[in-house]
Amino acid sequence: MSKNRRQGHARERRILSRRQARRPPYPRILIVCEGRKTEPLYFDDIRKQNRIPSAHVSVIPSGSGTEPRQVVEFAIAEFEKSRAFEWVFPVFDRDSHRTYGAALQHARNNDRQLRNDEGVAVRFVAVPSVPCFELWILIHFMEVHHGYPRAELIRTLKQHIPGYTKSTEGIYALTEPHLDIAVRNAEQLRKRFTPDNGEDPYTGVDFLVSLLRTLRD
Repeated sequence: MSKNRRQGHARERRILSRRQARRPPYPRILIVCEGRKTEPLYFDDIRKQNRIPSAHVSVIPSGSGTEPRQVVEFAIAEFEKSRAFEWVFPVFDRDSHRTYGAALQHARNNDRQLRNDEGVAVRFVAVPSVPCFELWILIHFMEVHHGYPRAELIRTLKQHIPGYTKSTEGIYALTEPHLDIAVRNAEQLRKRFTPDNGEDPYTGVDFLVSLLRTLRD
């Protein structure tokens, strides 16, 4: 091996060593949300509670539109700016979106196909909600056994959280005492339904929340 190549490899090892020394002792996570209020506020509250720097758990709204496929594509583009993550989560609702099914498949196609700044295969996992994110909030208080139109679901949720709106702050703190119930209800839904047909009640939020709650700076 030539002297220049040896020096190049040594320089790469030094850069990687410095980068790894700065790495937090937990996976770095990028969360890209369809919504600009409810979901970012909720996930960012978990991050703040665990005192995790925003550079290591980044929660941002999609900058390319709210169609699920756009959320997935924006998440890929945002990841590729730095490649400084081990997990990427595009978070979106079923609602009446035209690209919901395509977004699920696009996310699956990218799982473990991207490489981060340490050359590690990245988990790329869609977090869908059917019909919407508020299903996750509702199952903190009650079981759900059938599909809900969004308007009916919101009306039902307001029976438990009067005055609820998309911009209501502190939802995580308000619902955290019931988190075990919500996780159990989400698991029961997953045993009966999949997210693919977009008609049955479904949420993948429990997995992301459980992961975030394991992190400590």
